[in-house]
Amino acid sequence: MAAGNFLYLTLLFLRLKDVRPHRRPRLNRIMVVVGRLRLALFLLVMSVLTGTVGYVVIENYPWFDAFYMSVITLASVGFGEIHPLSTAGRLFTSVLIIFNVGTFAYAISIITSTVAEGGFSKLLNDLRMNRKIENLKGHTIVCGFGRHATEVAQELHKQKVPFVVVENKFDKLDMLRKETPFLYVEGDATHEDVLEEAGIHRAASLVITLPSDADNLFITLTARQINPSLRIIARASNHADERKMIRAGANQTVVPERIGGFYMANWVNNPEMLDFYTLLSGIGPGNLIFDEIELDQLNDAYMDLSLGESQLKSTTRVSIIALRAPNGHYDLNPDDKKKLQKGWKLVILGNKEQIEHFKRLTLSSANT
Repeated sequence: MAAGNFLYLTLLFLRLKDVRPHRRPRLNRIMVVVGRLRLALFLLVMSVLTGTVGYVVIENYPWFDAFYMSVITLASVGFGEIHPLSTAGRLFTSVLIIFNVGTFAYAISIITSTVAEGGFSKLLNDLRMNRKIENLKGHTIVCGFGRHATEVAQELHKQKVPFVVVENKFDKLDMLRKETPFLYVEGDATHEDVLEEAGIHRAASLVITLPSDADNLFITLTARQINPSLRIIARASNHADERKMIRAGANQTVVPERIGGFYMANWVNNPEMLDFYTLLSGIGPGNLIFDEIELDQLNDAYMDLSLGESQLKSTTRVSIIALRAPNGHYDLNPDDKKKLQKGWKLVILGNKEQIEHFKRLTLSSANT
């Protein structure tokens, strides 16, 4: 990994890699640091090269002696002359010192300030983050990192779903950087180039949680145009905006107030269900996870058996909630006579360990 980052940095340094900085905000910041380092190295090389060639031409020094004389002259270390200088050599040395001591000092200051201010470590961190995001495929992009998005990100992380957070507020970015292991892109999610940096062309899903419905609608339109196959889940504030999101291209919409009202009303009528709702919401120990398993992924031995014959209910540690037909119809609480057919999906409920146990027991080797 370290060798890969070094090679990637070298390609950027030499500009052998097309990074299109005007379209890549993080790489634009990287290229600023790389550009400063390139300038510093160029000034150092030109200063030493000028002195070396000058001493070879004027004093007929051997190349290595000329290089050494050039370095000790520019560095002002106070070492004596290797060979006595002629008048022309002394004049050249004087001019070399006058014109290059500032240049040399400036180049050294760029390098030391970059290292001392943590610029180099930030550069490497940005490179690592960028490489990880570029390697993602079929991931989820979460727009914003507010209250709702934080819950979304934590749930995705718990389920080991790869995702990238897009955020532009400094306090949220600082939280992402210091308190979470999440991948993130700094920028405004309403900008197409920021979505592209998050890998929207390769993403499978987009979750839009910004507080402004206008921004959410704009992101939905933009994302649907960029990636027609993208699954878009958008936050809406009311029923009218919810319909607009659907028309703009969202697959699903969520109105947090409606969900909150549903929970509160149920707690009024069924207060004993509070603990179970807490488990389903993913809060607290032993939280539950819904998962959907394609029957095509199961071992062939299960195919065309009835649910009872498969003994999935008795041998696995999960609850089988429903079977979903290819047309999207759900058969809730399927009875034991229901056949397991290719193209259908199995909806199961359990905690993380139970879901993993189910997959180890039932999935074919190609899907584990």
